[in-house]
Amino acid sequence: MQKKRLRESHMEPINLFCIPYAGGSASVIYGKWSQKLDPSIQVKPLELAGHGRRMSEPFYPTMQAAVTDVLNTIRPQLTERPYAIYAHSMGTIIAYELVAAIRAAGLPEPSTVFLSGRQPPHHQYENKNMHQMTDDDFLEEIWSMGGTSREVFESKEWRALFLPVLRNDYRIIETYRFQEPVIRTNADLVFFYSDRDHLVSKPGIYEWDRYTTQGIEHHEFPGGHFFLNDAWMEICALINQKLRNG
Repeated sequence: MQKKRLRESHMEPINLFCIPYAGGSASVIYGKWSQKLDPSIQVKPLELAGHGRRMSEPFYPTMQAAVTDVLNTIRPQLTERPYAIYAHSMGTIIAYELVAAIRAAGLPEPSTVFLSGRQPPHHQYENKNMHQMTDDDFLEEIWSMGGTSREVFESKEWRALFLPVLRNDYRIIETYRFQEPVIRTNADLVFFYSDRDHLVSKPGIYEWDRYTTQGIEHHEFPGGHFFLNDAWMEICALINQKLRNG
């Protein structure tokens, strides 16, 4: 045990910037990951404006505004020190555009980008314009994905607090327009997906290889769209394996 700790203490620290899914607080989703990640992997939850501890801040008007804000947040930490990114669902779009912005700015790219819960940005989704639905119809769509209990929104106070957050997240998702060509990263890609996530199809999963000049791994999990909330310990083990063992 003493030798293991000594070995860990000499590992170069690596930041893991974590981007949340729609409506989610990065600190709540990823805060516990440090319990299972190697001590040298430092979890950096990226709280979005209007979410979690930043709930008092105005929502983003566009996806690009979210990307600009995230880049400004992490820019001081983008040095020669290695780092990685994890993103789920809506967060994968932010992650793609973020890495593209990092490249454009001439900043160091991540060593690895971990993605889950969404097909690549060029893949066309059925646009239901959920952000324009009535509250009841919008919530029915949210509930159909799992991850959010009906009981949460039975409270008028909870509805008033969280419904605007979700609705704006869906607005910036549904108004986002991918621009060809694909901007390929030099980072390794690792994609996690669920066997019962209706938002992700097998053909779409394998199209992520267009987004990197390096290798890509795929890992399947049981569950639905929000499988990471149940499988987080297994995901952390795979992140350890990738970042610490190569």
